[in-house]
Amino acid sequence: MQVLRQGRILEGENADNILKIMSNDQAMQILRTTTDAPKSAWEISTKSGIPLTQVYRWVRRLHNSGLVRVSGDTNSSGKKFFMYQSKINSIKVSLNSFPEPIIEIS
Repeated sequence: MQVLRQGRILEGENADNILKIMSNDQAMQILRTTTDAPKSAWEISTKSGIPLTQVYRWVRRLHNSGLVRVSGDTNSSGKKFFMYQSKINSIKVSLNSFPEPIIEIS
């Protein structure tokens, strides 16, 4: 299987990882929730109903796969916080391509 990410082809383990992420409801909910604007883990958890610990696990995996952007800042009391935003707008899977399916991420 090949994965085209903004014009770049990913194969092997990276492609399999993207497919596993796409097949998980929680991962897809996080991507949908963070498409419009960056959100904190707490906001993601509240809007999606996903437990906070699961949000952190999935955000880390999505970030490692290059699908989520992480930004951080410090509030007025000096506490650090992080915001998460999806780096993708669409995922297209072509099953009739030869020799393997192609996943296009944009």
